[in-house]
Parts: sequence; structure tokens; C-alpha cells
Amino acid sequence: MRFRYMALVLGLSVLAASAGQAQSMRRLNPMIALHEKGLPVFGITHPAIVVGGRGRATAPDGNLTPAPAPPLPSLMDAARETVAYKFSDFAYDNYSSANGERFLGYMAAMLAAGGSMSSHAFISKIPIVHTDPAAATARIVEQLNAGHAGIIMQEVESADEVRTALAAMRFKSKGGTRHDEGVGLAAAYWGLSETQYRKKADPWPLNKNGELVLWAIVESQKGIANVCEIAAVPGVTVVTVGAGTLGGVFSSAGADGQRLRDHAGFDAGVASILSACKEFKVACSYPANNAAEIEQLMAQGFSVFTMQARNSAGFDAIAAGRRLSGR
Repeated sequence: MRFRYMALVLGLSVLAASAGQAQSMRRLNPMIALHEKGLPVFGITHPAIVVGGRGRATAPDGNLTPAPAPPLPSLMDAARETVAYKFSDFAYDNYSSANGERFLGYMAAMLAAGGSMSSHAFISKIPIVHTDPAAATARIVEQLNAGHAGIIMQEVESADEVRTALAAMRFKSKGGTRHDEGVGLAAAYWGLSETQYRKKADPWPLNKNGELVLWAIVESQKGIANVCEIAAVPGVTVVTVGAGTLGGVFSSAGADGQRLRDHAGFDAGVASILSACKEFKVACSYPANNAAEIEQLMAQGFSVFTMQARNSAGFDAIAAGRRLSGR
């Protein structure tokens, strides 16, 4: 009887330890949870929280006068719309210093509406590192302190740029340059204490227990030439084809002044990016805006998709992708 009791206690202890380990490894970032299972990731642009620049109107005297700006959208309405949409794995936005304060208000509204990192992860572009490293690293910290799930690097052309961004993402205690203070909103959105947040907020897969992602957009000839060294950097989560910009890179003016696309050059550049992703086992991304594009891109081997328009075609694309992948 004593032996059976001890065996039962031992068995319960093992189960408790396993449960504790599973709980400790529960992913906060839904994108990483999918990457680890080899499943595709789908995102869509978030609702409007800012209004674009003022238009111009013609006055009765024929002069152009500034048109009044439309009213700002309600942050709480935008937050409720975001929380109501359950099928995307992340929301994409064009976070900038100009609307930074308003975005902080939006994140606070998201918290009040019941949103969280686990249910509604955010990711956004940063300035080009090789153009203005100081602005890029400052924006990285600003965005992460707002609760973002990671960063999107634009026009990446070298591995050193990626390393610069990774250093800015990492706290000093982990060998980076990010300061410990100012993480209150991010911690709250992640559902953690500030101490817990500082432990979890580290780039994956550089840190296997980290919860931040780094995307590197390749959208230049130099970037394509160096795509293998970019994809090989530990800490790169996704390499993205900057299809729109590359369309211009592989275009030139014809005799009639019209732009002519070098389709063969463009296709070869895209193929090089996808090949590097496969070689270094990094997820590869391509923008998609409808169900037909999702189906075609998934067949080619792309696994991360951003729907750049928040409309019925974008929603249908996510539904199609989930269906095709068995999610």
C-alpha cells in the first residue's frame, strides 16, 4: 500500500510538472504559436484611428482653400470593431510619430474593449534602418512600448541592419539597448506584470521562449543580392517580398513615357527571396488581397500574408486561407 501511495504521489508530481511546463510555454503571440506548428499566418489592416491630410476645395472666388478635415474616428468604435473580428492572427497598421499618441489611446481602448496580445496582436513598419538608424531604433522602442507583437523592417539590404533592429528590440539585460522603463501599457496589453513582460519580450526564434517577431521586407536589388545573409540572421522570423516597391524597381520608362515592367527580372527576384526563405527555414510573406491570390501564393510556398485592405475581399482571403490550410 505504501508503495502504491508513493507511486501515485510521484505520478501526480510528474503530471503537475508537465502541466506547469506546458503553462509556462503557452504562447502569448498567436503568430509564433502558428509558426511553431508550421501553419500559415494571416493578418489584416486595423480600423482607421486617424484621418488623412486635409483636402482642397475651390472657393467661389476661384481660389483653392483648405477643406475642413473630417472628424477623427472614435477610438472605442475602432477598438470594438477590432475585437469583434476574430479570424485574423494579427492586425497591421502604419504607426508613425505623427499619430503615435493617438495610437496609444487606441491601445488603451483595446484593453477596455477586451482585446489582448493573445487575441489581437499588432505589428507595424519602422523607418528604414540604413537611411536613419536613430529614427528606426527610436520607433522600435516606441512601438514595442505600445504593446506591439514585433516590428516590420522596410527595405532591408544587409544582415547588419537586422542586427541593429534586434539590439533595439532587446532589453539591456539580454544584451540589447532597450531600456526597462516605459513598458506599462505593453505589459497590461500582454496580460503580464512589467517584470514578466521584460522576461517575455524578446525576439523569437533567437530566444526560443521569446514572444516578439521581426519581419524583414526585401524590396531592392541590393536586398535581393543579400537575401541569403538576411534570412540567415538568428532572430529573423519572416522575410517579406516588398512586391509593390519591387514592381517599381523592375520597371523603366518606355519610348512613349509609359512604365514597362521587367516581368522576368521581377519574377526572378521573388524566386530568390522565396528560395532563401526555404533554405534557411524562415517563413516567407507576400501581400495578398483576395482569395485567388491566397490560393496561388500558398501553392508556391508562401505562408504569411497581409491583407492590405480592410474590406470584404480581404476578409474573404483570410477565410479562404484558413480553409485551404485546414485551420
